[in-house]
Amino acid sequence: MSRTPHRRALGVLAVCAALLTAGCSDDEVPPSVTPPASATQASPTPTVTTPTPSGSATPSASPTATPPPADGPTVAEVYRDVRTSALSAGSGHATGTQTRDGRRLRIDVEGVANGSNQTVFITTPAGGTPEVRTVSGRYWLGGDEAFWVEQTGDPKAGADMVGKYVEISESDATELGSFTLRSILTEKFGLAEFASLESDRSAAERTSLRGTDAWLLTGKAGARLWVAADGSAALLRAVGPKSAPSDLSFTDWDRAQRTRQPTADQVVTNE
Repeated sequence: MSRTPHRRALGVLAVCAALLTAGCSDDEVPPSVTPPASATQASPTPTVTTPTPSGSATPSASPTATPPPADGPTVAEVYRDVRTSALSAGSGHATGTQTRDGRRLRIDVEGVANGSNQTVFITTPAGGTPEVRTVSGRYWLGGDEAFWVEQTGDPKAGADMVGKYVEISESDATELGSFTLRSILTEKFGLAEFASLESDRSAAERTSLRGTDAWLLTGKAGARLWVAADGSAALLRAVGPKSAPSDLSFTDWDRAQRTRQPTADQVVTNE
């Protein structure tokens, strides 16, 4: 295979990854991202599974200075618990929509929280889903047929690349930024619209998210969090705020699937 598809693929990967740093489309159920059929993953580490959330809910009461209610937790208490739970998780799975300059993306990030072992899929409005696979400090670029046809400019060459990967260097990968479960969560909890929930002493609103008992925390400017009310404080869904539009669902806390590096016959070199 010529060197051209590799160079063009890296350029598009950089664009896609840059888009991944943006927020997400507000107030809609995150569509699922269908990974390319070539994705190969190992068995997950078992633990408690968090149901996949969807749907919207009614905003909770605005923050007040009233004492905490005796019959349930306050917004501040639930917020502190979910922040601790999410940021301390060893692995997880985030799916949802993101927008950048009016462009809507669908993303699927699954793996170890620090990104040392993970798979990221990104679907753009133009179609096609590139994949970035990270294993032990090495990085591979893959994708579905639509993605490779776009990169090669040749339908046959694109079809031949399905199930194949191009290894990219660490410098190529790191210049795209840090797109990990933990970085996404750290950015989310660092937003002022969410951080203000820590001082909200009003009662947390009880709700249900696709049959799962949950607390709904409503912050400023459309910021909302759905948190499992079963005592685990697992983050189920995060929406907004309007300043950084987002709609992400979170599942598989501490049991996300681990990915394997592509096999030798799957890797295309430029030799």
